[in-house]
Amino acid sequence: MTDVFPQTFEQEAIWIADQFAGRPSPFLETWAQRVSGPLDVPALERALRALVGRNAAFRTRFALDETGPIQLIDPVGALPFERLPWPGGDLHEVLRRAGQRPLDLTSAPARMTLYDYGPDEYVLLLQIHHVIVDDASLVLIDRELSALYAEQVVDAPAFTLGEHAVRQRAAGISDEDLAFWSSYLDGARAMSQLPPHPRQLPARRGTECACVRGTVPAELSDAVRSAARSLRTTANVLMSVCLAFVAAAVNDDDIVLGTPMSRRGDPDLDDVIGCLTDLLPVRYQVSADATVGQVCAAAKRTSLAVLRHRNVPYALLGGGVTRERGVLSGSHLGRICLVLDEAPSHLELPGLRCERVYVAGAAAKFDWLQYVVADGKSWQVRADYATDYFTADEAHAVLKQWLTALSLVSGDLDLPVRTLLDQLEARR
Repeated sequence: MTDVFPQTFEQEAIWIADQFAGRPSPFLETWAQRVSGPLDVPALERALRALVGRNAAFRTRFALDETGPIQLIDPVGALPFERLPWPGGDLHEVLRRAGQRPLDLTSAPARMTLYDYGPDEYVLLLQIHHVIVDDASLVLIDRELSALYAEQVVDAPAFTLGEHAVRQRAAGISDEDLAFWSSYLDGARAMSQLPPHPRQLPARRGTECACVRGTVPAELSDAVRSAARSLRTTANVLMSVCLAFVAAAVNDDDIVLGTPMSRRGDPDLDDVIGCLTDLLPVRYQVSADATVGQVCAAAKRTSLAVLRHRNVPYALLGGGVTRERGVLSGSHLGRICLVLDEAPSHLELPGLRCERVYVAGAAAKFDWLQYVVADGKSWQVRADYATDYFTADEAHAVLKQWLTALSLVSGDLDLPVRTLLDQLEARR
C-alpha cells in the first residue's frame, strides 16, 4: 500500500518553486562517476535495485491534494536505468546536457544512465531531483552503492522523510526563531550590483547558466586553513567573507550571502537519503574601517546565531518575514551562494577505479553559485553563473578576484578592509 504523508518544509519549498521554474529545472542534480575496469553491469543493476528498495526517497512521488502538497511513498519501485553508447564530445558538456532532461516527480524522481565510454571504461550518471537529495545524501549513495555492489549486508534506514515531515509539522516553527529572523534581516537589502564591476543588469534573469572552474593550490589552501584556525573559525567562514569582500567592492558594506544549513540534527535522520538541507541568508558587515580579522570574527558570530535559528524555512524568509520574493526572484536576498565540501566521499567498487565527475548545473539556481571541493591538499573550485548577468570574461574575473582576496586575507588578517577593497578595485 502506498503511504501518503505531507511534504517536509524543505520538500514543499523546492516542489512549489519547481512548478514555476523555467525549463530545464534549476533543481536537477547530477552525480556522475567515471569508472575504469571490468564493471559487472548485472551486479550494478542488482545494487541499484537494492538501493531503491532500501531508501524510500527513490520510491517517492509528489503531488497535490485537498490537504496541500503531499509525498506518496510506494512499497516497491524501480529507478529508470538505461545503457547507452557514448555519443562523443566533451565529457562535462555531454553529462550536463543529459542532466538537463526533465524528471517527472509524479512518476520517478531520478534516473540512472550507464555510458559505454570505451573498452573497460564507463561513465555512470545519476540524475536526481533536489527534492529528494542533499549533499549528505550523495555521501550515503556513494557508501550504499559501494557496499551493495560488493554484496555486503547493509541495514535499511528505520525512518523515512514522510515520518519526519509529520514530526516536523507537529513541532511547527517557534516564535523565537521567527523573531530572530525578523530582527536579523531588518534593513537587509538585495544586491543592486554584482561583481566584477558595476554595470546595468537586467531586471529579471532566465535559468540559462554556464560554469567557470579554478583551483586553490595546496600552498594557498594551507594558508587559508591556518588563518581560519588562528581565528578559531572555519575555512567556510573565511572563504565566504572573501566572497563578501568581492561583492562589497562593487555594491555596499552590507552583503547577504546564501549559506547551506543542514537540519540533520536527529540521529534517526543520519542514514536517510533525502533533502534535509536548506539555504539561509547570512549577513556580512564589511566596514571599510575594520580589519579583515575583525570582519571574520563578526562573520563567525553571525553564522553561529543563524545556526541556532536554522529551523525556519528559507521560503518563509523570502516571502513571509522580509516581504522579499522567494528563492527564484531576480531580486532575492541570496543572489550569491558558496558551498564548501571539505570531505568529499568516493564510490568504491572492488576491482575498479572510480572518479567523481563534477557536472555544471542544469540551470541557474542562483546568480552565482560557487562550489569549493577538497582535492587532496588543494581545493577544486567551480561556479555556476547566470549568463543573463555574467559574460564568460566577467565570470573568470569574479573567480580571479575571489582567489586574490583569499590570498591577501590568508596572509594578513590585520589588513584594513579599505586597503583590501582598493586592491581588488585596482585589479579589476
